[in-house]
Amino acid sequence: MKICMIAPVVLPLLGDNQKYGGIEVVVSVLAEELTRKGHDVIVFASGDSKIKANVVPVVPNALGIGTNFKKEKEYNRLAYEMAVSEKPDVIWDNTLAVHGYVKQPSKQRLPFLPTNSFRLTRVINTDGIPVIHTIHSPAKRYWPRVVHKLSKAGHYFVTISRDQARGYKKYIKSGQHLGTIYNPVDLDFFKPAKVKKGDFLLWLGRFSVEKGAHIALAAAQKIDIPIILVGKMMDKYEIKYFKKFIQPYLGPNDRFIENGTTRMNADLFKNAKAFLMTNLWKEPFGMVVAQSMASGTPVIGPSLGSLTELIGNSGKLVKVKDLFISENAKSITRSQKIYINRVADAIKSVDSISSKAPRQRAEELFSSKKIANSYEKAFQEAVYLNSMVKTKQLMKKYGQKDKRSQIGITDTI
Repeated sequence: MKICMIAPVVLPLLGDNQKYGGIEVVVSVLAEELTRKGHDVIVFASGDSKIKANVVPVVPNALGIGTNFKKEKEYNRLAYEMAVSEKPDVIWDNTLAVHGYVKQPSKQRLPFLPTNSFRLTRVINTDGIPVIHTIHSPAKRYWPRVVHKLSKAGHYFVTISRDQARGYKKYIKSGQHLGTIYNPVDLDFFKPAKVKKGDFLLWLGRFSVEKGAHIALAAAQKIDIPIILVGKMMDKYEIKYFKKFIQPYLGPNDRFIENGTTRMNADLFKNAKAFLMTNLWKEPFGMVVAQSMASGTPVIGPSLGSLTELIGNSGKLVKVKDLFISENAKSITRSQKIYINRVADAIKSVDSISSKAPRQRAEELFSSKKIANSYEKAFQEAVYLNSMVKTKQLMKKYGQKDKRSQIGITDTI
């Protein structure tokens, strides 16, 4: 197949050297895997991307986090135009057609939650080429409206967890959800240590209230185990959060690393006693969870969102549904203190989990080969369904009736 992939241009695609960007990691891994499988893959991304696939630059260098939204939309529009000109079998978009967004003044209490509307009239006409969107966002804020409008335009969708799929179900027209496909992990890159150090805990993510680094720090200190916090701290709200919730509470045995690389993270994952995924919201997926499991390190996290289906018996799920924890909290609440105690208790029992358990589950769920095969099937499904739509349109045009039954879409995990 000829596959045109559209990547975000805010960050470059750097494969094993990626400093931040879950979507960028997904695009990199699958672009390389689909290329190895013999597909004609063209990735529209920034020119400073460095992956083993055919990258066609839409901008010389990545725009950078916090860039002008207008520029991001312009280059996304250009990527669509270039993709259409290639006449591929499918266009696989990982940006939810950001060129169709209209940014409005935020009415949110927190500055990092923008309000966007979406206009289909701004979206590039792909001349009948099927477009498949992988939805990387939770089913909240403005994203469901965007998905609903793209669904009206006949686009197709892949979700990244069953929990996320349930949230988007009512926004996607029948027959346009191609299934749930988990994000991939490079199992040759993320792998268990021959001899695990296991003398520290690890938290890795974006410094913000909803990601819960302060929960991990407090839980580790409660049972006197060193913790390493690796976090993205580029935006103003991330710096503000770090200065309020993390910096004043770092102890002598705690370590903070800013914007670590994927290569460095891999070494930390495989040597950690456990990975603490102490978020306060429902994660749609959680790349760090999959990477930790591939490294043979158990994950401790709340019984929320995708974690309820990813971790299984290879980690520890912490009960939180009775706590009513909020991702918008301005301070450490009573519910968060109970959460901290429960995470600390889970850490005490994590040694009972062999490193073989998370690794085996990662091989079953996140293998890049398996995920690439699932996307192959999804692309083929989209091409077939798209041809059916065209046939129905022609039959309607010439007054013929279509008596065929509706096609059912199955889960592609």
